[in-house]
Amino acid sequence: MKASPELHYPCSSAATVATANPSRLINRLCKHWAHKFPVRHDEQGGEITLGIGECRLRATEAGLEVRLHAANPAQLRQLQQVVADHLLRMASGEALAFAWHAGVGAAPSEEPNGLHDTRERYGRISRGFHWLMAGLIVWQFLKLGDRIDEGEHWIGQTLVPWHISIGALLLVLVVLRVVWASTQRGKRPLPAPATAALVKGGHLALYACMLLLPVSGILFMLGNGYGLEVFGVQLAAKGPEIAWAASLGSVHSPLAWLTVLLVVGHAGIALLHHLVRHDGVLQRML
Repeated sequence: MKASPELHYPCSSAATVATANPSRLINRLCKHWAHKFPVRHDEQGGEITLGIGECRLRATEAGLEVRLHAANPAQLRQLQQVVADHLLRMASGEALAFAWHAGVGAAPSEEPNGLHDTRERYGRISRGFHWLMAGLIVWQFLKLGDRIDEGEHWIGQTLVPWHISIGALLLVLVVLRVVWASTQRGKRPLPAPATAALVKGGHLALYACMLLLPVSGILFMLGNGYGLEVFGVQLAAKGPEIAWAASLGSVHSPLAWLTVLLVVGHAGIALLHHLVRHDGVLQRML
């Protein structure tokens, strides 16, 4: 009789992953790793002994049951990432969500203070950037209300005048967000392999627009001699027109409409995951 893994690996965690065909995932993962690690498997279960711990898989009515065992919390956290990454690759485009439940001595699936990203969820800082910037971007979209009654309404007279200041704030925030995201590479939740390229392209387009919109807005103001005032502070006085800056700034309006389309598409896909696919993608950012 095989000894319990707890005798060798004091740290453990488990997750039940919703999937239409858990037996197929078990078969694919075990065959993939069979040339590198000791593997035992059949249609209903599998055991893989990796260098950093042990992975046990079992097909259940609820989906795929994954149990991990490791020698210490750091190795357990690494094992969680490795197993989740490989199962996503084996899923052929099916979205999988991993919510690890801690066992004895287990490393939590989220950092103790929740500040940093994990494979299961974005941390507090990333979520703070996301929702703060989302609210400010929606505020910026109110500028489109100037096309109604030439802005002669409450929104146009109360919120829209902050457009330039909010744009400058967004420029600072997007730079900080990019810097923060660069420190979280390799930790963040992964998209399904089948749509990974599309997701990455969409995010890059959004980031490009968030960066170029305020830059083009600043060029528009300076290029047309309007000067630049941010939250009541005069950063640049009115002056002569600058042709090249005005020319580059003219892309501000087309970029704004492109950003509207990207944001609406982004929100629509998030709702599709939440309301139709029920795969936990939206919860990663809540």
